[in-house]
Amino acid sequence: MTTAGSPSYDVAIVGLGPTGATLANLCGAWGLRTIVFERSTAPYPQPRACHLDAEIARVFQHLGFEDDLHRLLTVSAGMEYVDADGRRLFTFEGFEREPLLGWHEDYVFVQPEIDAMLRDGLEQYAHVEVRIGDDAPPLDELRRLARYVVACDGASSPTRERLGIGLLDQGYDERWLVVDVMLRDPGVPPLPGIIQQVCDRRRLATFVPSHGRHRRWEFRLAEDELVPDVWRLLAPWGVTRELGDLVRAATYRFHALEAARWRDGNVFLAGDAAHQMPPFMGQGMCSGVRDAANLAWKLAEVIHDGAPDSLLDTYESERRPHVAAVTAMSIEAGRLLGRLAVDRDALPLADTPDPTRWSRLPGLDLGGAFPIGHQLPQPDRLDESLPDGWVWVAADDGVVPPDGRPVVVEPRATHGHRAVLVRPDRYIAAVA
Repeated sequence: MTTAGSPSYDVAIVGLGPTGATLANLCGAWGLRTIVFERSTAPYPQPRACHLDAEIARVFQHLGFEDDLHRLLTVSAGMEYVDADGRRLFTFEGFEREPLLGWHEDYVFVQPEIDAMLRDGLEQYAHVEVRIGDDAPPLDELRRLARYVVACDGASSPTRERLGIGLLDQGYDERWLVVDVMLRDPGVPPLPGIIQQVCDRRRLATFVPSHGRHRRWEFRLAEDELVPDVWRLLAPWGVTRELGDLVRAATYRFHALEAARWRDGNVFLAGDAAHQMPPFMGQGMCSGVRDAANLAWKLAEVIHDGAPDSLLDTYESERRPHVAAVTAMSIEAGRLLGRLAVDRDALPLADTPDPTRWSRLPGLDLGGAFPIGHQLPQPDRLDESLPDGWVWVAADDGVVPPDGRPVVVEPRATHGHRAVLVRPDRYIAAVA
């Protein structure tokens, strides 16, 4: 209930891409009065992001989308580096891992379908108002309208510009052509079933066998090169006009940028507005969803539970180092393409490539030894039996925390510890 002169909303979100839509759903789930402004009248119709990992699937599971995910996701076989003739140089996925978080490590998807899923999910929240086709009001008006504002308005972020927040260049900038094709028959022509980084000195390329009939290619361009004929680029892959429909052919700058700060008073930046990275590790959209998952429960604790506003400063202090580490991995993966195109022995490590180096993302730096800062494992859909807030998870029923009985699980869910304290975003905050 609002009083005279108080903001009409708890949270105002600018932008309804994957980051903004995820945040809006999470705010809805936490009972926050939320308003969302999205200038586009419909989800962006073309595929952009096409990869997500187990942690992101878990966030969507928490929001009630599990049935949708089984329909909209295809398990990815991982990624390999190949030479110009398609011969494997090395792979990240030459081993099997237990689905630690309850989901496979990697999935591919078609983004408009995920966007539609997230938008449809907002219909269940009467306290979330979505204004489609409306530009966000001026920033000073937004600040009065809601207690907190989150700008999820993309790489060019008008909100970031209005705040005068600069971008820090991480030293990677290349021009690439992204090509999306819908095959008429998903098996014709026969294409690799694994993501390939093609180390061809004539033209570096990436191939992604996406969900359903969708296939993605990325080709590096010279700075002054005119855009080549797409079908000529696809011809070596056996793809012709007769076999597929061209969905998109667009040039992009693959670069690595971070906003100088992610908070200005009661305004926060999230997703591409806060950080951008090259796509070689498939972590661009994932990083935005992680932003939303990190920020939403903290907003709820400040607004509903009386936590100090300073809790919200931990959004940037936790997420920025993680984004920096993931961006560094993405840059290294991109540069490795060029090195291997010239020298097959230019592997990422001195001796032999270690597939665990990049296959597991870093945890949060929460000031403790492993597993602090890493996600709680999720055997047998454990999340469904956990409350939404903080919870002790114990490997035996002899543990009695000060705030009541814990959820008792099998020992593998606590990484072998007797008990772990789990935050609302499923990260482990302490062990016992």
